Amino acid sequence: MDVDKVMNWLPNLAQGFTTRKGGVSAAPYDSLNLGDHVGDDIEAVKANRLTLYNRLGFDLSQVALAEQVHGAEIAEVDSGGRRLGCDALVTNVPGLLLVLFFADCVPVYLVDPHRRAIALIHAGWRGTRSGIVPKTIRYIDERYGVKPDTLRVSIGPCIAGESYEVDADVADIFRNLMTGGMSGAATPVVPRGRAGDKFSLNLRLVLFAQLLNAGISVDSISVSDADTFRQSKDYFSYRRDGGKTGRMAAYLGLKS
Repeated sequence: MDVDKVMNWLPNLAQGFTTRKGGVSAAPYDSLNLGDHVGDDIEAVKANRLTLYNRLGFDLSQVALAEQVHGAEIAEVDSGGRRLGCDALVTNVPGLLLVLFFADCVPVYLVDPHRRAIALIHAGWRGTRSGIVPKTIRYIDERYGVKPDTLRVSIGPCIAGESYEVDADVADIFRNLMTGGMSGAATPVVPRGRAGDKFSLNLRLVLFAQLLNAGISVDSISVSDADTFRQSKDYFSYRRDGGKTGRMAAYLGLKS
């Protein structure tokens, strides 16, 4: 099983992002598909998930999942199980593994290594537009007294800006959303071709700007350069594969 480490400079964490390699699922979900809602054989998905959890030293009762509805709702968790209607999980309980699933959207990891509080976020364009990342930063401040200047943040593997084509209506949302200090090469929306109806959207850049605006210092943020769309041997991609594909897992947990 191949796993990308996302915050391996921080101790006492279970943290990472799976690739598509090392599981038992058949094509087109080959082979480490972890999504149970994509049409794959459910027993293969269960086997893949147990392989991951066992490798990390967690049993099923210690795994917290979210329904992931492309919104901006947050759930605080102190036990395993699935939380409905949310796209971010937060906890300060050791021995819990937060897990979310991805196939192009952006995983965002938040860790306060001193107060021992963590958050894991699923940020697609809708959640990003709704401010799920700054909302989660405010939420963990309210719940645990975590201040932005103590957070360590990682933006994980996702679809890159040059691979993410959107229509004018979505492009307009992010042109209007981003204000000040972003121009030229740092513009998150770039026209594609001559017709003027298609654009590239760099969600990583939008989220990076939101993190800075929320008070996170630039040297506390790491950003993966992996592109789930182009790196077909390593990652599933909803866009590339026309929706019929598997899911990777982002995971984050405080070790006991």
